[in-house]
Amino acid sequence: MPEEKSPVDTLRAFLDRTKAEYLEAVRNGRGKEWTVVMGNEAGDLDSLACAVAYAWYLSDVQQTPAVALVQTPRGDLHLRAENAHALALAGVSLDELLCVDDVLPPSSSSPFPSTTFALVDHNRLNAQFSADNSAARVVAIIDHHADEGLHTDADPRIVTQGVGSCAALVALFLQDKCAEKIPPELAVLLLSAIVVDTGGMVPGGKAVEVDRRAAVFLASRCTLASRSPNLAASSLALRSPAAIPPLHKSEAIQKLNGTLQMKKNSVAHLGVRDLLRRDYKEYAHTPAFAPSRELLIGLASVPLGLATLVPRDEAQFVNDTKHYMDERGLTALGVLTSFRDDKKPGKGGKGKHRREQLWVVHASDDVQSELARRLFRGLEENDVLQLKKRKWEKIGADPAVWDRSGGAFGEGWRVKAWKQKNADATRKATAPIVKAIVEGRE
Repeated sequence: MPEEKSPVDTLRAFLDRTKAEYLEAVRNGRGKEWTVVMGNEAGDLDSLACAVAYAWYLSDVQQTPAVALVQTPRGDLHLRAENAHALALAGVSLDELLCVDDVLPPSSSSPFPSTTFALVDHNRLNAQFSADNSAARVVAIIDHHADEGLHTDADPRIVTQGVGSCAALVALFLQDKCAEKIPPELAVLLLSAIVVDTGGMVPGGKAVEVDRRAAVFLASRCTLASRSPNLAASSLALRSPAAIPPLHKSEAIQKLNGTLQMKKNSVAHLGVRDLLRRDYKEYAHTPAFAPSRELLIGLASVPLGLATLVPRDEAQFVNDTKHYMDERGLTALGVLTSFRDDKKPGKGGKGKHRREQLWVVHASDDVQSELARRLFRGLEENDVLQLKKRKWEKIGADPAVWDRSGGAFGEGWRVKAWKQKNADATRKATAPIVKAIVEGRE
């Protein structure tokens, strides 16, 4: 009898096999025979885990040629240490992942070689996959962001805003379809995504019942359960929300969350460009005031406060931001910070959680100047974000320079910073607000 593969080898073997077979199919002009499963372009652990999980379901359960694609270029994979750690727990390395530039190099003008896509952790097919690719279609969606109302014939089409982690939705989908077949290492990967996205599932945080139910199910399937008996889920717990074990109290979950959060927030060694592209999403909006124009707007989430980010090297911050915006063709870039203020005590004895927003607009013509005017006013008036002007001197920047038009960016630019009083409003909240401001009519 052939030697049975260990569970840890199974996921690695799946990723290696599907990556090699897909790239071979692309080389032979058969990329259209495959379904490409991908998370959003930010490439966080939630997106990565969900893409791997749903591709595994299509391939090993549905027997459909499918591959998980990471929208992160291979050279940027190192920017998310938490991803590498979670993959290692699942017996996988970064090398096994299929990255977008493995399929098409950045310099290529060819259309994407596949036409069938499954989207997880987002619900709009990005333009780079549909450009010159008229047959492109989305056959499945599982997401927890605001529903953009597209790809309505996808099946399944599960878009549940308010859930802490998309991995929870994917996990419950797999529980319903193939609960006993889920490999332990895949359960570990999905559980890690839920843990890091909900801050360890502590009460009062981002976790909702869906996240907790999914986590209990995954805990019962993964290797952590054998080392921590209180992670084992009873059938009663999976049926009754009132009986769901408080996993946030588990030593194993607390240790996993602590390690993932530490790795996620260890970014002090990164330069400005790396910080901007590490957790970045891009949106194309057609403004109501200029319906013939499409404007690209980027949102970069950065786990450092502006007082740490900007003064490290003010000129470098300005130059790197300008160059990054030029490289991406952006009209506007929002830098959304999230950090702990050690001077103010918060929950659990940690520093108080803070958020800020800094926006840079390249206002080089009338349309872009109007965008800056509407965007700044709309953000300031928004009741969800609750923005309050951030004084430049409070972040160590010279107000004599930054308070003038364009600040340190110079003529033709507009820049402004705010404290965000609603620290619970993440990028998932900011993105649709920006869309409404830009595309709406005054």
